[in-house]
Amino acid sequence: MELEDRITVPGAEGLAPHLVLAGLGSRGVAVITDLAIQTVALFVVALLAGLLGDPGVALLAVTAFLLTTGYPILFETFWAGQTPGKALMRISVVAEDGSPVTFLASVVRNLVRLVDALPGVYAVGIVAMLASGRSQRLGDLAAGTLVISRAPARSANLGDDDVLAGLSMAPVLSPEVAGWDVASVTTEEVAAIRTFLLRRGELDPHHRANLAQTLAFQVMHKVAGVPLDGGPEMFLERIVASKVTR
Repeated sequence: MELEDRITVPGAEGLAPHLVLAGLGSRGVAVITDLAIQTVALFVVALLAGLLGDPGVALLAVTAFLLTTGYPILFETFWAGQTPGKALMRISVVAEDGSPVTFLASVVRNLVRLVDALPGVYAVGIVAMLASGRSQRLGDLAAGTLVISRAPARSANLGDDDVLAGLSMAPVLSPEVAGWDVASVTTEEVAAIRTFLLRRGELDPHHRANLAQTLAFQVMHKVAGVPLDGGPEMFLERIVASKVTR
């Protein structure tokens, strides 16, 4: 059975990003994949340790600790919330507000994994995921984390044509013709701008104006050649149009 749900978490400046929770199946495959990698690595080190005598015993003990405890913590902290198994399944660990997982949170969730794994087949963790409402095992509840899907989803991520159609933007020159340089604007910033432009009709005028000014101010120093006439919203429309048509 695949548990997969979409939740909305409070975002910066009133924008609410949508997160797709990773399913039980994809998380299970990720665990099995990581376990296979850890087992192979430990087997190779065990063969080497057998050739080293007493020093090999110490090497094997340290390696076993690092693989069982350090492996998930280091990968999740320094590889965008992913272990190799999670990367394979396009899922990752994040904080409950959608921000990157911290080292301390990863330590907590992985130490509590020892309880989640009981009685050897992750029964405790599965029950917790089914009962939590946000597919969180005990480790996630203790650490304040979620496991989300990074796989492209048409319903969650609008394509370029959908974005342009939904913005009702004023005609803009081709970036190549206008000579605009928006290469420094990140994917995350463009996503935030798109979200605002598509939802601006739902906002009250005061909030809408403040959000437009905030977003424009955040990227203004990163662009060159994009005219500022027409106000913050026109500026943001031009940024999106430029990124889409490149």
